[in-house]
Amino acid sequence: MLETIEKTEATEITQMQKTAIERITQSRVRLLLTKPFFGQLATRLKIEDASDYIPTAATDGRRFLYNVDFVQSLSDPELDFLVGHEVLHVVYDHMGARGERDKMVYNAAADYNINMTLVEHHVGEPIKDDKLAGGKICLDWKYRGLNSFEIYDKLVEEGAGGEGGMDVHLEVGDSDDEADGQGGQGGNQKVQMSEEEKKILQDEIKQAVIQAAQSAGPDVPDSVKRMISELIAPRMDWRDVLRTQLESSLRSDFTFMRPSKRSGEVIFPGMNKDEELNVAVFLDTSGSISKDMLRDFLSEVQGIMDQYQSYKITIAQFDTAVYSAEVFTSDDGRTMNEYELKGGGGTDFDVVFNYMAEHDIDPDQMVMFTDGYPWGSWGNADYCDTLFVIHGDKNRKIEAPFGVTIHYDIAA
Repeated sequence: MLETIEKTEATEITQMQKTAIERITQSRVRLLLTKPFFGQLATRLKIEDASDYIPTAATDGRRFLYNVDFVQSLSDPELDFLVGHEVLHVVYDHMGARGERDKMVYNAAADYNINMTLVEHHVGEPIKDDKLAGGKICLDWKYRGLNSFEIYDKLVEEGAGGEGGMDVHLEVGDSDDEADGQGGQGGNQKVQMSEEEKKILQDEIKQAVIQAAQSAGPDVPDSVKRMISELIAPRMDWRDVLRTQLESSLRSDFTFMRPSKRSGEVIFPGMNKDEELNVAVFLDTSGSISKDMLRDFLSEVQGIMDQYQSYKITIAQFDTAVYSAEVFTSDDGRTMNEYELKGGGGTDFDVVFNYMAEHDIDPDQMVMFTDGYPWGSWGNADYCDTLFVIHGDKNRKIEAPFGVTIHYDIAA
């Protein structure tokens, strides 16, 4: 009798697995017919039952992992939404993009970003809250137009935790710890992978995304279109341009060739590292720029300075006035990590140039880190060589009327 019951249960489980696989396959076919971008990327994911350790669904970039009971609880439109959700985790590389951010808050930010995109593109229907262990799907239109990192910053500002979420977020790493975080609804788990294997996976995904977008026609999310244009367009990283611009400020006997807009190529001339590099850096502390971005920018400047035997760098912050001005030199033993960052209000570029004139600051190069939205003018074009590093201009439409403009990039 007991043996008969066990056989019956095993048969039922097998049938449930078979039905779940059939439903996921049917969902992928529906997406291929109605949302080809999502459908093509979904079909490259291997369907795998992970009911023993995944309560809902997940992806590691190569597999669509699912829980049988969760899949069977969903309507067909909800299942389409789930499949599209996992596809976008792959597209945006959420498995490896978190960095040092809080796991649970970043998971929520990624889900807010993805779920708005799915609704905007009519991919299935959002999964009802009562089917989620977290109790509430991450969907709020106040985050419209923001990427996952920007939503994360907003959640941190709001003091929000990582509640909600509808899937487990797998992270590609160099350890095989089974659970990292809650490991449950909306939690994190590690997928063991070497740096070389991660690079191969990322290249596979990039190629698959580009191919899917090219064959899908117009039905591709705008955020994905921007990402693809950046993948295929030859363009120098902002760090490379910053380094080149600062080096070009040295009074040396050569002609510096700026990047060609047509080819994206640039000539890097040789430098005499014994010369003193005299630079002024002004940080726009208006509300749109986070301290993490400013710290990232300053770390890059510090890395450039460290290559020189002698340097002098004036750093200050500004909004409608200049404050917290300090001078760092190669002799004082300090680094820019010690510089205290503060918040601010509006943005007035003129105060920067007025401040330099009043304090006899005459740098070889002035670098301004800003959102590119001054209240008035962009400042004095004739004062000194100027480099504007623009944050937040996703479509790269902002161009300073003088000097050189580069755009600070972070990943979605």
